[in-house]
Amino acid sequence: MKFIRTKSFKLAVYARGNKDAGRLALILPGRLDTKDYAHMRSHVEYLADKGFYAVSFDVPGTWESPGNLTDYTTSLYIKVVEEIIEHFNKPTILIGHSRGGAVAMLAGVNDTSVIAMVMVMATYGSPTPANAEAVKLGYQVERRDLPGKESRTVMPRIYKLPIGFFKDGEKYHPGEVLKKSTKPKLLIYGTRDEFTSPEKVKAIYESLPKPKVLHELDSDHDYRYRPEIIKEVNETIGQSLASSVK
Repeated sequence: MKFIRTKSFKLAVYARGNKDAGRLALILPGRLDTKDYAHMRSHVEYLADKGFYAVSFDVPGTWESPGNLTDYTTSLYIKVVEEIIEHFNKPTILIGHSRGGAVAMLAGVNDTSVIAMVMVMATYGSPTPANAEAVKLGYQVERRDLPGKESRTVMPRIYKLPIGFFKDGEKYHPGEVLKKSTKPKLLIYGTRDEFTSPEKVKAIYESLPKPKVLHELDSDHDYRYRPEIIKEVNETIGQSLASSVK
């Protein structure tokens, strides 16, 4: 297991490529997801092969990164990304899935080190509200499968996500923030995404300034279960970066 230390955090990371590379690719997992899921690792390895120093990580309090889950919020996630960018001090591309895509927008639009953003089936608004039971208990039970044993039916990792995550998320509107950015933007959506409809992504895309690219995947939200879709995402990212990032 490998760790890095930023100003405020000790982070478990999955990193590939030359540390002296001129550019950083930072791959952001979805809510309570891990750097070690198949799609995260594949994106890291693909971008390292493209000449980036590529890094994914576990957000503090989840998986292998130390911390307290009570602190897990969008605000914390943004701060972590900002500190990683500062730590490596390179021109950076942010690539995020789901809530990681939201953080890519929120952290990337105004950070001068960020030169491009890729959002894969991102959340363009606040988190889906907590259910009624969670509001009563003060936390929402979330289940995740183990990396290397990805399964839609066996999810042994259980997190009690504090209700504060949802309250914190209400103040963020990633899709609106993205409208301010003239940086290269790649929006990838799934035809069967259970959380964000293709129509919503297309409408957001039309509202964005150029440069921008839109790509459709024949997939539901959790594309990590499908190697051919992971490959398509990699190739789409590579094509987009080749044309937009010099």
